[in-house]
Amino acid sequence: MAKALATANEESDPLPGKFAGSLERTKNFLQEVRGEMRKVVTPSRKEVESTTVVVLITVFAFAGYFYLVDSILGTGIRVVLKWMGASQ
Repeated sequence: MAKALATANEESDPLPGKFAGSLERTKNFLQEVRGEMRKVVTPSRKEVESTTVVVLITVFAFAGYFYLVDSILGTGIRVVLKWMGASQ
């Protein structure tokens, strides 16, 4: 009988239970965030400089590649359109 009353009281007012659960989840989340932030390592200046150089070289290499491909395709399309009788 006491269990039935306790269950009825919990079912009639679910807000405090949900609020307490929400606080507990928030507390656990913040503890996990703090633990993960302790694992973060800031790179040295030398590491940042070397990765920046790699990124810049890669960007310019891809820019050159895409320029070359664009030029070849553009010339090919111009030749085909001229062959088909299109005027410029």
